Amino acid sequence: MGGHEVDLYDKPPRTKCGINPCAWGTSRGFARLVGAAGLDASHYVLFPSDHVVIDQVRLKADILTFDKKRLINDLRKGATIRQDEPDFAKYEKIIDCTGVSRAFLPPVADDIVLPCVQYRVKTDRPLENEIRLRAIGYSWCFPLSSNEYHVGCGSLLMDPRKIIKELGWVGNGSSSEEVLCACTGSIRLTAPQYSQPFVARTRGCEVWGVGESIGCVAPLAGDGIVPGMRSARILLSRWDEPDGYTRALLHEFGWMKDERRVIDKLRTNRGTGLRDAWTLKKNSRRMAMKVGLREALALMRHLR
Repeated sequence: MGGHEVDLYDKPPRTKCGINPCAWGTSRGFARLVGAAGLDASHYVLFPSDHVVIDQVRLKADILTFDKKRLINDLRKGATIRQDEPDFAKYEKIIDCTGVSRAFLPPVADDIVLPCVQYRVKTDRPLENEIRLRAIGYSWCFPLSSNEYHVGCGSLLMDPRKIIKELGWVGNGSSSEEVLCACTGSIRLTAPQYSQPFVARTRGCEVWGVGESIGCVAPLAGDGIVPGMRSARILLSRWDEPDGYTRALLHEFGWMKDERRVIDKLRTNRGTGLRDAWTLKKNSRRMAMKVGLREALALMRHLR
């Protein structure tokens, strides 16, 4: 970067929703990562929960929703926000944290991008902290307060708006329901192993990827905020070591390769089995969820 100057080249936000939740981050992991940035995680927590209902199975968990917009604004205080094309000649290094756009790194082969729709809903009707698996994707209903929810869906096979309508979480005719905002988006499920290179040279400048731009999103769960924050920590620890950065990322997120293998099986209509259910069971521990093998087998069937 040029001297001590930091310019953040932002694209206009794809969503008008004031709150984007992280429902798959454990409270302990979230607090540790936010604390490393010198901030108090408790200032951003909206609704902690000790359980989640997945396809009508109630599971113990340690998850939360938080005010992502407020956190991002606090993290980038003091930085100059620009939306024009960066002058590559001015910098020694550009960090590509443009998410699914991957704006500055080369495109990747066999990229898996999940189309999504999401709503912020206010209702007097009590809704659960809930996940529904379907059509190689999932729908979610995450509480933001006692009467506000973040409701969304992503699917590789069906229109997610149709799935949300069928679930009845939004637009069920209730007089107490108010849709505060709605938007569409997408999530990269490619996994880091298939999102290389993480570092590339272009126009005389090094571009280093971080977060979703290099696939740091769990392919099965769509969990990307905490992995993205962890990738940023790895970036800082390997700032002048491009090869070391690549090795560290592949080591840290090696478990995502197994999840990508399951997604590939589902995409190509191959059968899933015990090994795939074990992947789901094992990796759910990263989100402080307690999923038994029998439950994991049932959930894998619902993903089709």
